[in-house]
Amino acid sequence: MIRVLLAAGLMAVPGLARAADGVSGTWVSGAGPAAKVYVFKMQGDGFIGTVCGPCDDPSTVFRIAGGTIAGAGHVSFSIVGDGKASPSPVTLTRVVGEGTLTATVKTETAPTAPAGPRLNGRWVAAGRVAQQNFTLKLRDGNRVWGVICGPWAPDGVFMIEDGRLDGDAISFFIHHIDTPAGAAQNNPRRNLMRGVITGNVMKFTWVREGRESEPGGEMTLIGPIR
Repeated sequence: MIRVLLAAGLMAVPGLARAADGVSGTWVSGAGPAAKVYVFKMQGDGFIGTVCGPCDDPSTVFRIAGGTIAGAGHVSFSIVGDGKASPSPVTLTRVVGEGTLTATVKTETAPTAPAGPRLNGRWVAAGRVAQQNFTLKLRDGNRVWGVICGPWAPDGVFMIEDGRLDGDAISFFIHHIDTPAGAAQNNPRRNLMRGVITGNVMKFTWVREGRESEPGGEMTLIGPIR
């Protein structure tokens, strides 16, 4: 089901997100073990996002806040909670398609982490041929965010946002902005995950946003692995 989840989507104009603002989408800096993957999503006049690298390691996953477009090919943003952020400026290369950005990167102190030890960390999709890693974290009390990756490759990294944890119930959206490669006809889109946590197991159902009346799928995650 995970392959269907990551490939299915809403009907949309190809490349709409990145054509509209030149920033939304997936970007990479560096190469090899030092590579970092950035996923940006426009929000009003600015943008938010996530950064990770390697993206199956929760300790490398951070939120991006306060993103602004400083001019053609230039952006600035803060990485929340990363005391080892890369020196600025950073050159970013688009993962799908062509384009580069020069980024001014700042660091921002993360708020005190909410109590959520049973959630924060890496969760693995059970029974998959190719392992899928979900890094899930909490902020602002009960808001869920994170990334999905695996097998690790820049075009297989997806942002998790707009989630909530209410007791044992959890929900979040998986954002497909311009990845995976070859799926431009389906992007941008979001898939809604709804699940229940029982011990170290999460059982989910998922559906494509805007097509809630159509069949979706089921998924089980095991974790957290820290």
